[in-house]
Amino acid sequence: MKIIKIIKNPFQGIILILLFYFMLPVFISIIFGTNLIEKLKIYFVLSLFMIVISEIAFRILHRLFNGEKYNFPARIPFEKIHVEPHPYIPFIYKKDFNGPPSERLNYDLNNNFFSSELKTNNLGFYNGENGNRDIEMPKPNNLYRINCMGGSTTGSYIFFENKNYSYPLELEKILKNKLNKEIEVNNCGEGGYNSADLLVRFALQIIDTKPDMIVIYHAYNDGKSYLTPEFKSDYSHSRINLGNVYWKLKVGLALSCVPLKFFNYLVNKWFPYNMRYSLLEMVSKKEVNFNEIDIDLDVSEGLKVYERNLQHIIDLCKTNKIKVVISTYCFNLHEKIKNKNLHILYKKIVAEENKVAKKLAIKNNIIFVDSALQMPLEKDLFVDSVHFSPKGMKHLAEIISEKILEINELSKP
Repeated sequence: MKIIKIIKNPFQGIILILLFYFMLPVFISIIFGTNLIEKLKIYFVLSLFMIVISEIAFRILHRLFNGEKYNFPARIPFEKIHVEPHPYIPFIYKKDFNGPPSERLNYDLNNNFFSSELKTNNLGFYNGENGNRDIEMPKPNNLYRINCMGGSTTGSYIFFENKNYSYPLELEKILKNKLNKEIEVNNCGEGGYNSADLLVRFALQIIDTKPDMIVIYHAYNDGKSYLTPEFKSDYSHSRINLGNVYWKLKVGLALSCVPLKFFNYLVNKWFPYNMRYSLLEMVSKKEVNFNEIDIDLDVSEGLKVYERNLQHIIDLCKTNKIKVVISTYCFNLHEKIKNKNLHILYKKIVAEENKVAKKLAIKNNIIFVDSALQMPLEKDLFVDSVHFSPKGMKHLAEIISEKILEINELSKP
């Protein structure tokens, strides 16, 4: 257990590698070599042997514990990284910038889908069919603007059968087909954002787009802050700014050139270089040992902060005459994860956050959508416990659209 903790620490890990792969062979070669040539031979043969054995052992153990071989994360040059620090939130996507290339998504329930190759818009969101549809400001006359807010379940896209899918895209199609009105549904979601990030982004940017309505489909992402020790209501105990660790990307890209899987795995732990897989890890202040967390842990303090953050968004909307739709969050504790404590715990957390959503809807007299109740927990609707397949995205959009269509204002020509 102590070795695992050392390996997770970059400085201790590097010292361990130097000792094991450099100092140990040097020490053995000095003892058993009778002259310089013989010592050099012993050193190089032993070093090569240790590296080969480590590589073979890593490949076998990785497949044994993860059920698949280790694949090198794609190397994206530093200047093409689409994420950057922001003064008031941990990270944002760069504006008018190409995102990562499309690649197969290794989800729990379905690995036949690919990520979409997108470009961000004028606000740094992926919006519209190709991501780069701008949110025009000032808002055009006679346009009814709906902005969808949330984490990756809102912001993420899936590429399937030569087409990009997201739930805001599907929601816009439904509303446009059913209403004689100029309607725009924008994707203002960002993967990894928690309620604090949403609050700041809404207050400083999204509100300036003058939406007529916002749709909040959010939960889950605050969970890690609830579970991180020494809880603070501003989440400063659990999150740091990407700018604090941006340098790690350059180091990781430089070291990742070594074509050894065990070495690459360690480098990616210490100096992550692919933002698609390591962004949230980079902005996490402390590591949480989920294996040791009690599934009955009291997270009420965190839930109060979660409720406060969403209430502030609602208050801003009321002041600016923006209608609010708030939805419960779907969680599928499917067959592959149903006995894992971490997922059982997160299911409980999401259930409590859904209670908060309903409470806020009643308290503020805003539109409530119980998506968690209405969404069937069927395998073909999900790709993991929370993210949707294209079919699931369509179904979620249909559930939300039904409530929106009940509003008389939207039914008017």
